[in-house]
Amino acid sequence: MKIFRFTMLVVAIALIGSTFTVDAKVKKRRHTIKKEKQVKQKKSTKTEQCLLDMVEYEYGGMRMYPVSKVRVERKDGKVVLVSKGTVTEEKEFVIADGEQLLKEALAIIEEEKMLDYGVSYDVPPEMQPLDGYAWWFSAKLADGRSVTSRGRNAGPEGQGLGKIQKLLFGRAHKLLGIEY
Repeated sequence: MKIFRFTMLVVAIALIGSTFTVDAKVKKRRHTIKKEKQVKQKKSTKTEQCLLDMVEYEYGGMRMYPVSKVRVERKDGKVVLVSKGTVTEEKEFVIADGEQLLKEALAIIEEEKMLDYGVSYDVPPEMQPLDGYAWWFSAKLADGRSVTSRGRNAGPEGQGLGKIQKLLFGRAHKLLGIEY
C-alpha cells in the first residue's frame, strides 16, 4: 500500500511538473510567435521603402535650359529633389511623395534595363556635330547595385533616358513653377 501511495505521489508530481513544462513551452511559443510578428511588421515597413536610393539625370546642349540636372535621393530620412539649370543655381526640395517618385523611377530603370547601360556612348570623332547634346545618368540601389553612364550625341537603345528625363524634369519644373 505504501508503494502504491508513493507511486501515485510520484505520478502526481510528474503530471504537475509536465503541466508546468507544457505551460512554459506554450508561453515560450507565444512569445516567439509575437516576436516573429513584430519582425515581419518591421520588415514589411522596410519593404514599403523603395530600393532606389538615388537617381540623377543631366542633359545639355546648345540651348539654355531652366532645368538641366535633377537628382532625387534620400537625405536625413527624407527624399529630396535637387534641381539645377544651365543658368540657375541649385535648388533643393523635400518631396512629400518621394517614395512614390523613387518607385516610378525604379520601375523605369528595371523595365528599360538601365542598370545594364555601358559607361559611355559617343559617336565617332569624325561624326561629331557642332550643335550636339550630352547626357549623364546615375542610379544607386539599396542592395549595392549602381550605374553611371554618359553620352555625347549617342545613347543606349530603348526609351529609358527619355522616360527618366520626363519623370524627373517634369517634377522639377512643377516644383519650380515652370510649364513643362
